[in-house]
Parts: sequence; C-alpha cells; structure tokens
Amino acid sequence: MVLEASNSLLGVGLASVAAVGFAGQFLCVRLGTDDGEVIDAVLVVLLCNVAIVVPAAFLSHSPPYSALFTPLSAVSFAAAGIAGMFVARLLMFTSIDALGASITSPVIASNVLFATIFAVVLLGERLTASHFAGIVLIVSGIAVVSWETTATGPDRSVRETGTMLALPVAAAVCIGIEPIFVSTGLAEGTPILPGLAVMATVATAGFTGYLAWIGTLDRVPLRSASTAWYVAGGVSTTVAFLAYFAALTVAPVVVVMPLLQLTPLLVVVLSLLFLPRRLERVTWRVTAAATVVVLGTTLVSVVG
Repeated sequence: MVLEASNSLLGVGLASVAAVGFAGQFLCVRLGTDDGEVIDAVLVVLLCNVAIVVPAAFLSHSPPYSALFTPLSAVSFAAAGIAGMFVARLLMFTSIDALGASITSPVIASNVLFATIFAVVLLGERLTASHFAGIVLIVSGIAVVSWETTATGPDRSVRETGTMLALPVAAAVCIGIEPIFVSTGLAEGTPILPGLAVMATVATAGFTGYLAWIGTLDRVPLRSASTAWYVAGGVSTTVAFLAYFAALTVAPVVVVMPLLQLTPLLVVVLSLLFLPRRLERVTWRVTAAATVVVLGTTLVSVVG
C-alpha cells in the first residue's frame, strides 16, 4: 500500500513536469518566432530531441541494438516520428507564430479526439457514452476558440480564419495518429526509449531532407538571436516526453492523463504572466475554452 502511494506521488510529480514541459515549448516557440523563422524552430527542437534521447537510448540498453526492433516496430516508430515530430510540429509552430500560443494549445489538445476516432476505426475499439461526452466538450471548446479568433484577431474573413485554424487542427490529427504507430511498435516488444530515438532521428532526417529539397537548408541561421529560445523549447519538450512516459510506468493512466491535459491552461496562465501583450492576447473566452477542452480531453483520455 505504501509502495503504491509512493508510486502514485512519483507519477503525479512526473506528469506535472511533463505538463509544464509541454507548455514551456509553446511559450519558447512563441518568443523565438517573434524575430525568428518557424523552420529554424522546428529544426533546432528536433536536433535537441536527438541530442538528448539518442544517447539516453544507447546508455540504457546493451548491444546489439538491432535486436530491440522488429521490421514492423522500426517502421511504426519511423512513421510516428514523421507524423508527430515532423509534420505536426511544422504545422503547430506555424500556428503558434500566426495565431498565438493560447489559441493554438487548446486546439492541439484535441488530438485525443482524433486518437479516439483512429482507435475506433483502425483498432476496432468501442466508443462509449463518456467518450462521446468528452468529444462534445472538445468540439465546443474549439468552436469558442474559432469564434474568438474571428472576433479579436486582425481583420480576416471567416474563410481566412478557417484556413488559419486548419493548421492546429491538422497538427492535432497528426499527433492523434501517432499513438496508433507507437502502440504498434510497443506491441512488437520494442522499449519506448529506443522507439523515441528512432522517432526523433527519422523526423530530423526527414525535415533536413525537406529543407534541402526546397533549397533553404543552407540559409538556416542556427546562431540567430532566437536560437536560445528554440533550444529551450527543444529541451523542454524532450524532458516532457521522458517524464510523461516515465509517469506511465509508475502510476495509473487515471492519475497521469488528467495532469497532462492541463497543458492548455498552463499555456494560458504562463502567457498572461510572461508574454508581452503584443505577442499574446489572452481573453476570458480563450481561458474558458481551454478549460472546456481540458475537461473533454481528460474525460476521453481517462476512459480510453
């Protein structure tokens, strides 16, 4: 009983670190892209992921490292890296730059909605009444965010606003499909840390190849004034990932997920405290929408 209680407390601590780390990424990217470019942010964050996760994977496991993977698990983690670390981050960071952290974060949190849909369609899982209630809350919160973006943003048409909001929604879809690939890789017996190493490495290689293809790789200024913010964001999100998975190993999902889903509210609070008003305009409607989304994502996550 004492051991279970201590594990739960450790899980609470780790999940709290993860939530703060994910929120920190939003703020760091918002501050960095004030003067910098989104592609620089994505590249630096990915390089930080690789620099931290890959050595940790090598140190925590013994060779031969190829024995940690099957062909299916390697492909699954690679696909998760492309979807969740490459494409999702490019869309998400672009949205943070264009719409702000407090608007982007609640929409990104809807990834659990898409993860549930993918699980029902691809894995044959059942949709319960609690799932449905959580989905209604998520959709309601996103609707408020959409309305607030139109009402308080720069002069944009409804079509333009919809186009901008498509960025975080598409990112949420990519993040939502990521757990399907990760669960497939884990089911093959591959440990999570080597899996994360493959995700980060493939995502970085893919994004570097993309930059080379469009001819901008040689123009990425890794020593710009914004680089420090991008490094902070990369470290923050890497620590968050590691804390999140560590929390799941020592505490139940019902303990970990509600704390992790607090990220949108943390983004709102931290934006109010630390971001200048010219960068982030946090209204009571955005705060209310973030709260509703948190409730919905927590309900879906815990039931799932």
